[in-house]
Amino acid sequence: MIETEFQAGAVTLTALDNQGSGKVIIGLHGYMDNAASLEPLAPFLHSYRFIALDLAGHGNSSHRPYGAHYNLADYLQDLHAFIEHQEFDDVILLGHSLGGILATMYAGIFPAKVSGVISIDACGPLTESADTTAAQLKSSIESRFKRSRNRLKVVDLEKAVAARCQISDLSEPHVRAILQRNLTQDAGGHYFWASDPKLRTLSNLRFTEEQAKALMQAITCPVYFAAAENSFKEVSTIYPQREKWFKNARCEYFSGGHHIHMEKPEDVGPAVVTFVEQL
Repeated sequence: MIETEFQAGAVTLTALDNQGSGKVIIGLHGYMDNAASLEPLAPFLHSYRFIALDLAGHGNSSHRPYGAHYNLADYLQDLHAFIEHQEFDDVILLGHSLGGILATMYAGIFPAKVSGVISIDACGPLTESADTTAAQLKSSIESRFKRSRNRLKVVDLEKAVAARCQISDLSEPHVRAILQRNLTQDAGGHYFWASDPKLRTLSNLRFTEEQAKALMQAITCPVYFAAAENSFKEVSTIYPQREKWFKNARCEYFSGGHHIHMEKPEDVGPAVVTFVEQL
């Protein structure tokens, strides 16, 4: 995978790009991850043009300016600008967690531009009932007010790796790969976060179940859900409830945790390739 960058409207998105030929597969990572988390799938996608993006604020991509935050619609705006600038007409979206949510949402908004969706351990948007609107907005506003400015702080890489390992199902090498792409070094060898601290604030408002259903019903392409059986996302419970929302979808279950594509790429990779070959 080659380190590269693309202009996407007002932001610059860094990426890992295999610069291959064939169908274009755009990789979208999960929350607080980056393109490195999708790299284990790259060996299986050598017959395609596989571009794993760093979403805005993640990895080495641009941060939102002071006063701006991170909302699903803004990520979709970036993705659309990227696709339009590259003049891609028929893409496959491969997303993990947050990236999987974005992939299904974009396919519902622009069905003519997407020929297939692979969603790893995510099954459409997270939802809340309408009666939680005030509480959601209050929590979001308060969390964003507390992180209104970025502050440079030296990061102890080993402590950061240990801390992430404690709260995730990732192995130490996988945590290190993700964190190193979310860090930058100065001339003295000190680490600082390259990712935007504002990412840790709460999103402002989730869809209602009715809104999510309407958007997912607008998807016209095949959708492949790869669900981790031992994940807090509980796709095995959610997918049966939402299966009828999709015109053409199937779900396959893998034994492992939330980052199943990193944990067992030898299982997930061939399954993804099989799906793409059948499009």
